[in-house]
Amino acid sequence: MKKIVVMLTAMSLALFSFAQNKSQQTEAGIVFSSLNNFGLTVKTGTDKGLWRFTALSLSGFKNSSNSDSVDITNVSTGFQVKVGREWRMKITGTFEFRYGLDLSFSYSHSKNVRDDKSVRQVYDGSTVKSDNYTPGVNLVLGFNYVFEKVIVLGFEAMPFFNYTTGSNTAEYPKTKISNFSYGISSSSLLLSISYRFGNKKRATI
Repeated sequence: MKKIVVMLTAMSLALFSFAQNKSQQTEAGIVFSSLNNFGLTVKTGTDKGLWRFTALSLSGFKNSSNSDSVDITNVSTGFQVKVGREWRMKITGTFEFRYGLDLSFSYSHSKNVRDDKSVRQVYDGSTVKSDNYTPGVNLVLGFNYVFEKVIVLGFEAMPFFNYTTGSNTAEYPKTKISNFSYGISSSSLLLSISYRFGNKKRATI
């Protein structure tokens, strides 16, 4: 897991450094997915095409409960990062059409520990743990509304193709996870609000 995170971080920094050297325009803001998950986004490049860096759904949760002789603890963590490229076409003075491609990676971990002190447990079957790793590819299709040349309101749909691998431990035996998924859902519809820095004028061809 650590090697994957280090590799993705190195790739993102390298792409960002390359894009920044040729940057004429940068946008930074917040993205919303399903109206209950949010993240941060940075885009840099020209008004014709930009590199995209998005951190979405960074989350963590821990809950403990006690009932008579039973103690239950639930822990979950997760994150998703995306790196990609988008291109833009001006429709009117304030509307833009955009399209592109993202490479994505997400990780989720959950753990449930149940300690029933009223019974004598032979196996450590009270612990259920799950770890999922999901690399994927997203298409990007969307629109921008640019207000006063600096505030960018965006909407995009991202049809996806993902591969999930991992494990699920619940008593015996340990279950391995391996599956493909594709399509479009409410979680692959994004709203964004960004501020535009740098060159506000459109580049000439």
